[in-house]
Amino acid sequence: MIKKIFVSLIILSLFIVPSFVFATTSTSNSYSNYSEAELVALIAKLQKQLEEVRKNQIECAFANIDLSIGDGEGDSLKEYVKSLQNFLKEKGYFVYTPTGYFGKLTRASLIKFQKDLGVEQTGEFGLSLREKIKNLKCKVNYYKPETGNQGNSGVVSSISLSGTGTAVVWTTSGNSDMGFKIVWSKNSNPTYPTREGDKYIYLSSPSASSTTLDAFSGSGTYYVRVCEYLGGSCGVYSNQIQVSL
Repeated sequence: MIKKIFVSLIILSLFIVPSFVFATTSTSNSYSNYSEAELVALIAKLQKQLEEVRKNQIECAFANIDLSIGDGEGDSLKEYVKSLQNFLKEKGYFVYTPTGYFGKLTRASLIKFQKDLGVEQTGEFGLSLREKIKNLKCKVNYYKPETGNQGNSGVVSSISLSGTGTAVVWTTSGNSDMGFKIVWSKNSNPTYPTREGDKYIYLSSPSASSTTLDAFSGSGTYYVRVCEYLGGSCGVYSNQIQVSL
């Protein structure tokens, strides 16, 4: 039974982490230290990763295509435009039902996204923005069974947040490859994805350590947290602070 599990593990690894397969020759003896239950759990984890990789490949196909206003109507770009709209919707910029047509609403949403990213606000989905989105959405953290850690170098263990007035700063133990989300609200414990009444800023740089906030819901006390961004969700959160805006 253990032998069958080990063979399954190698087969799954062929689809998920080629470098991991290459390493099995030198590390295969380490699997003898795993119990049958541990190997079954590991296979389940790798199967889930395989599903995520396949889904990621489909969702990221649009990041290889230039898109601009008018695309998706009567042409072959509809599914790519729809994927872009879904991406912008996931990030909170496109609040409508994705249609697959690149119209004025999509362009306006894209301009807002470009502004927050700090890039030229063209309203078009071109090469430079496509590369940024590949880094934001199309990165996959691979599980390394020999260590139990994720394969990317960015591993955050803690974030310490402080602030005065509109300015907040934080220090991080570890590295967040995909940057940070700063979430604030008059509601306590603001989260990402946001709840009603929460707002966030996304900073894509792993070295980001400060930003400024605005009183989007009127003056008063706001609760603020920073989180390690993992692409569609948050990982480690900072402590929560209160600021007067």
